[in-house]
Amino acid sequence: MFPQITITGEPFERGRQYGVATAAQVRHSIASYARLFAYRRGLDWSAAQHEALAYAPLLEEIAPDLLDEMRGIAAGAGRTLAEIIALNVRTELLAGVGVGVHHPEATAALARNRAAGVPQHVEQPATANGAGDDGECTTAAAAPPATANGGVWLAQTWDWQGDQREACVLLRIISPDQPPILTLTEAGMVAKIGLNGAGVAVGLNLLRSQADGQRQGMPVHILLRQMLQTTSVAAARQLAERIPASGSSCITLAGAGGELMALEITPGGVAELPAHEGLLAHANHCLDAGAAAGECALEPTSTSRERYGRAWELLQAAAGQIDLAVLQRILRDHEGAPRCICRHPDPRIAAVDRNESVCGVIIDLAAQTMHVAANVPCLAPFVPVSI
Repeated sequence: MFPQITITGEPFERGRQYGVATAAQVRHSIASYARLFAYRRGLDWSAAQHEALAYAPLLEEIAPDLLDEMRGIAAGAGRTLAEIIALNVRTELLAGVGVGVHHPEATAALARNRAAGVPQHVEQPATANGAGDDGECTTAAAAPPATANGGVWLAQTWDWQGDQREACVLLRIISPDQPPILTLTEAGMVAKIGLNGAGVAVGLNLLRSQADGQRQGMPVHILLRQMLQTTSVAAARQLAERIPASGSSCITLAGAGGELMALEITPGGVAELPAHEGLLAHANHCLDAGAAAGECALEPTSTSRERYGRAWELLQAAAGQIDLAVLQRILRDHEGAPRCICRHPDPRIAAVDRNESVCGVIIDLAAQTMHVAANVPCLAPFVPVSI
């Protein structure tokens, strides 16, 4: 199971506690993203930090508390503030880069990282040339009338590079003026998938649009944390409109009162997709016609349409009876393997291009509990973790 960390107090102190408790995992996150920035953009870690620092004025404006928390993380983990910002804006620093890109300067950037002592993973050689994909995550959510006993559920796989599993933490945040938060995130980052004590939950899927990466914008992981700091789905929904995004994503919002919607967020705006008779599914392509008009064409390696279709099929088949057991079966589904919801790693593919279901998460809003499978979902039990 992933480490559980509870942090309390004012922003800097919360961050310091977080950094102290996860220094090794933060180092692992840096190794993962230093490698990825080198491969995808030809940036060494020093250059990536320089670009990340350009986000500091924006963060000071829109999330000064979280910037202060990042300062605390850096102090506690023995890293620089620029490194922690780079982790928190990693999606934006990679926005607009094509799937599976190996930048011509990658080798040189990796060499500079080694010379500078930047953390690195021990790489296992790929057994053959294979085509990777950057597709992330399948979401399946349900609310009345589709659920058993009036429950509200938000479930998803988090699909990403498997070695980043070692950096996953369950972060419990207790602050004096906001609802308590439980979020599954990558060490050094302020949030990802999660729920709060006011009955608001968030999930995340990556999207790609043609306008990605062209300007600085709202970092999605900052937005997720800010949504988790609200006391209602309506307030969380309003935050999506605050400033345009730099990169595209889908945030699924669920509320204990039965609210359920997917927000397709692109640099061009926000498209809201309501649940249909209490059912909602999403993967990594746009469903709103307007958002879809500006998205990048799916790569041949993408499994998004198959995963979305299968999740929707399974939700409809269980409508009126959806509960924890149903959602576990959905996240463990192998129909159409390997182009399936529960995705296993392909050892033929190099680690930087190899994606898998890092974990599975099922949020029970009524019980304020997150059920977490800390591996490919069919290989691990779903362990309940409460706020």
